[in-house]
Amino acid sequence: MICTRPLTRKFNVARIFVVIWLSAVLLAAGCIMVLLSLYDGLVVQYPENFASRMDVEIVFIGSSLNRAALPAKVPRGGVLGDGRSAEILSIDGISERQSTRLLGEALDSGVETIFLEINAYAHEYVGMTESVVLAGLARRMSDLGADLTLSAKALFDVERQPGRTLHLGGIAKDRTLTAAQSTAEQYYRFRPLEPSFGDELRFQLTRARNANIEVIFFSPPRPQLAVNMIGQSEFADLHAHLERIAAVYGVPLWHSPEPWPDDHFMDILAHANERGRARFRRELAEWYGARQ
Repeated sequence: MICTRPLTRKFNVARIFVVIWLSAVLLAAGCIMVLLSLYDGLVVQYPENFASRMDVEIVFIGSSLNRAALPAKVPRGGVLGDGRSAEILSIDGISERQSTRLLGEALDSGVETIFLEINAYAHEYVGMTESVVLAGLARRMSDLGADLTLSAKALFDVERQPGRTLHLGGIAKDRTLTAAQSTAEQYYRFRPLEPSFGDELRFQLTRARNANIEVIFFSPPRPQLAVNMIGQSEFADLHAHLERIAAVYGVPLWHSPEPWPDDHFMDILAHANERGRARFRRELAEWYGARQ
């Protein structure tokens, strides 16, 4: 007669360990998600004159690309040439939730028109030498580590380290991109994303519609050199993705489906120079005027 009781006991013990391990993983994941929902984007350092600078009619919100595409000082005729006052809000490497929260800040201030950079909602950057999957995972692990560190400091009442800075206004830097100055480490491609916090964005967009405030998505143009590296087909796929995201949220989108000459930029990362800023303002104003 074969005795199966010891085997059964070992099997049950193994099942218990598996259940405990899975429960621990799920609990840890739940705690992480709660902490991230509480602290994601809350470490932005606002300038002291933020409230007074928001008494304007047009607000631009986005990353450093947004800041580089617009003039350091708003011209007398306004950014769009319609005489309206404007303010430029930017955070280097702005996240989706930071973008949405700044959208809410702009709505609270009572502006008429908001231009919101769509990139944070639609894609992330991946180095050309990295696997798209591994690069995305590495970025998430890095962000997760930073968020958990901040969360732990907050929970144990430890003074936070300075977070990302909210910049007001554009920039006046001016130089010209050349292939010789670009290194292999600077080349990148785009990994399409879906918004992770779409409900928050929809809530703010509903607020805007109820208040009769127009919100417009935009994506700053890209240099020819960058598009040459990823290929025109992949670049076209990116813009089709941007258009789809804008359509899902019912927001008009300005973008350039074709790359701009390299002499419109300061670097391959697509920060516009003076020539690029002038063209950006002109084309955006023409597009916006035609919609009116």
